[in-house]
Amino acid sequence: MVSVLGVEHPNTAQIDNLADEATPKSQRVALPQLLTRLRSIPEAGRFLGVLCLFTFSMFLNDAVLELYGAAVFGMSVCATTSLNVLVALGFFGGLALSGFVLIQRFGTIRIARVGAFLASSALALMLLAGTDASIPLLRVAVTFFGLSLGVCINACLALMFSFVQPGRTGLLLGIWGAGYAYSSGLAIISGGGLLTLLQTVNGGDAYGAYGGVFGLQMICFIGAAWMTGRLDIARFRSKVRTRLCNVMELNLD
Repeated sequence: MVSVLGVEHPNTAQIDNLADEATPKSQRVALPQLLTRLRSIPEAGRFLGVLCLFTFSMFLNDAVLELYGAAVFGMSVCATTSLNVLVALGFFGGLALSGFVLIQRFGTIRIARVGAFLASSALALMLLAGTDASIPLLRVAVTFFGLSLGVCINACLALMFSFVQPGRTGLLLGIWGAGYAYSSGLAIISGGGLLTLLQTVNGGDAYGAYGGVFGLQMICFIGAAWMTGRLDIARFRSKVRTRLCNVMELNLD
């Protein structure tokens, strides 16, 4: 609640109209109508697809990273837990780097692509570390992955605020936020389920199973980076303004 304070200033004229008992109900636009119009805008679907794919990619190995350290590298519980610390350190570094330097210089969409390619490289480095069970290389790769996550998440959040329209900020951020939340939850469940499935299919080969999870994650990152080329912020805002204004006019009529 605190994070959204001041994001959108209330339109006092609209509030007065809604508060007036004489205001006809036909002026009040139902949420299903707004969602239907929004769904008809291709740019909205494309952005939601990019956001969900980015989020799915970022969290797919969330439930299996510690297990990877134990199964492939023989690390203790304490040592595998410390991997989360490295991810967090890299994550905050990525947030700072992208928020204060990269996005301002190169733009949100371009940095989102960079973050996706960095994450894919970090995952490849994790798999490389597993070939000879090199714990130092794994720690470097995990820190690098955390840094790429910081870049990706910051870019996705910046894109969320780009794909809004004044007067509809709450509605659009609510939709984007719901997509983000469900994608992260699905990714965590899918990572563990896919790992179990691959271990069952390949006869218990731990490295092969984790390689399958990380490989899918890399493909998803690259796919998300490719999909960013289809995003058009200016066109989205123009269509949202037109479509939602049409809804308002229909209700007034």
